[in-house]
Amino acid sequence: MNIKVLTDYEEMSICTAEFIIDFVQKKPDSLLCLAGGHTPLKTFDFLVEAVNKVQVDFSRCKFVSLDEWVGVGISVKGSCQETLNSSLFDRISIPKEHICFFNGLAENVEAECKRIDDFIKTNGKIDLIMLGIGLNGHLGFNEPNINPNLYSHVVELDDVTKEVSSKYFEEPVSTEKGISLGLKHIVDSDTIVLIADGVKKAEILKQTVEGEKTNKVPSSLLQDQPNVHLFLDKEAASLLEG
Repeated sequence: MNIKVLTDYEEMSICTAEFIIDFVQKKPDSLLCLAGGHTPLKTFDFLVEAVNKVQVDFSRCKFVSLDEWVGVGISVKGSCQETLNSSLFDRISIPKEHICFFNGLAENVEAECKRIDDFIKTNGKIDLIMLGIGLNGHLGFNEPNINPNLYSHVVELDDVTKEVSSKYFEEPVSTEKGISLGLKHIVDSDTIVLIADGVKKAEILKQTVEGEKTNKVPSSLLQDQPNVHLFLDKEAASLLEG
């Protein structure tokens, strides 16, 4: 695990964007998986700025979904796909045929999992995946006590995840279940980027980096991965030794 501690959220976002830009410049036809949520939003702003300045071209890249709330559609502000569309894809004109996202409204969620798995297999594997770290250590919707050998799957969401979910939506929605890439997808990815900011993430970052490797804290399972790049601000890193 390669750890980089930056001054603040702004600098963390800039460095994360620069890392992604450099990666895509070297492999313009990458298969990318980028998390939604609040933490990546500034990173997306810097990626859009780089595209506008013709510093990077994502037109040959393909994008696969990380996760989605089961029962929540793309029209709902705060859904994972709506967040990616509004904060990134629509702003840099990514062709719709280059985007493969979980459908939270799918009648057959198991078939939906297979569809995403097949898309990844068809495109080789994920070249770069960018993930936030949840307050409970989840990665995507790989919740505490998850089976680490799963590919795409449907999961009952942890109480912490359900509690935090309210900040994403303007109106109440059911967030009992999620559909997500599995930890096997994450570990199989060529390059893994983790991002976290704020003092609220300090305790889980300490468990992630220095605690026991356990599926009770899914993010801790990446401790020994040499292809993991962890970008933190000083507050999130405040409890780490050294």
